[in-house]
Amino acid sequence: MNAMKRMSAAVLCSVLMLTLILSGCSGKMGESKSEGEAAGKKTKITVWIWEDAKNVIDLNMPEFKKQYPEIDVDLHVLAQSDVYQNFLIAASSSDEVPDVVNLESLRLSQMIETGGLLDITDKVALYKDKMNAYKWADATKDGKIYAMPWDSGPVVMFYRNDLFKQAGLPYKPEDVAAQLKTWDDYMKFAKQLKEKTGVAMLAESKSQTDGVFFQQMLWQRDLWMFGKDGSVQLDNPEVIKTAQYFVDLVKNGYVYEVKPWSDAWYSSFQQNKEATIVGASWYEGLLPTLIDPDASGKWSVVPMPKWSADDKYGSAIDGGANLAINKNSKHPEEAWKFIEFMLGKEESQLKMMKEGGLFPSLETTYNDEVFKGKVPYFNDQPVRTLYIDAVKNVAPITYTKDYPLANELITNAFAEIFLDNKSVESVFKKAAAELRQKTGRK
Repeated sequence: MNAMKRMSAAVLCSVLMLTLILSGCSGKMGESKSEGEAAGKKTKITVWIWEDAKNVIDLNMPEFKKQYPEIDVDLHVLAQSDVYQNFLIAASSSDEVPDVVNLESLRLSQMIETGGLLDITDKVALYKDKMNAYKWADATKDGKIYAMPWDSGPVVMFYRNDLFKQAGLPYKPEDVAAQLKTWDDYMKFAKQLKEKTGVAMLAESKSQTDGVFFQQMLWQRDLWMFGKDGSVQLDNPEVIKTAQYFVDLVKNGYVYEVKPWSDAWYSSFQQNKEATIVGASWYEGLLPTLIDPDASGKWSVVPMPKWSADDKYGSAIDGGANLAINKNSKHPEEAWKFIEFMLGKEESQLKMMKEGGLFPSLETTYNDEVFKGKVPYFNDQPVRTLYIDAVKNVAPITYTKDYPLANELITNAFAEIFLDNKSVESVFKKAAAELRQKTGRK
């Protein structure tokens, strides 16, 4: 407030009336219009987010409101698929809502291609060296960064220690880790488990697989649907060999047939239909709350099996999320304050790890005692140390914008293999040709 405004206000007040009015003027009219509005008005930002992610963000909302009382946050819950579909519509029509959007890494490159995300390169500069390096690749296009990494999904193997014990298999984490080191070992464990208990080693679908199990094996071998040069790799002999392993696992009867994430899939865990989940660290949060809440103490965790014991990389990545700002948002600064508080603040990330099971991309958190703590659901095993080891041993692979198409073709390929009894090699070669034709890649 400058001297001219103060003088004008004082003159006006003295003309109008005495001390009472004068004090009222000095409290209200002595401010500029913008300052007066800012003092009593809140800014509302809308965040499109799926339910599991919202539940974790909610852990930090009381503290966020204390630090930023002037910002109202509408956490608008959508199904994951609806987040992407609705944002594609919003981006094409220049809608101002949402201000912030929650995006999985596997969809991030595709969403960046819409041109609907705000360039936040300067804003994230302070965090470039603090996050998992591989997470920035999918957030970047032409040297510009369009999202802030949230959680990573380093892959480990969750297993039912009680079912392993019933089958006469090693069941203590240290013994399982010592004797189940490779995928050949995994197949042997699956055979004994099936013979002794009738229980499958894992749950998957032949015709409606989400492709994740197969892709995890690729990732840890530094293989992917696309090569480092962008070329299609579905007909790479090593990719075909990896797909054959999954097919053999199914044909041997070691896989319980169910579509991942369906109601039947959830029910299968309570029915003791399968003994392992080869999956990301975020299962730590889902197992005790959504997947198998009555099985506390029955699940343990060991490293993901390797293709070969002497492989360079020991783990893989499954998903992980990010937060981005709508390019058309009217409140980009408030949106950034929300993102930075949730993802750049160590205390926020640690709370989401401890109480929500989301392993942070923010590496400066890894020395905290929370990662060494015993987790009651996992029989007091300090499972989070395994996540740190895993994330340090993953190949630097990115999903790319063509991942959704490639994943669809993989799902179709496995369906054709199982339903039409075709060879893995012939079907994957056909899928590779189709992927080249549709993407223009070599």
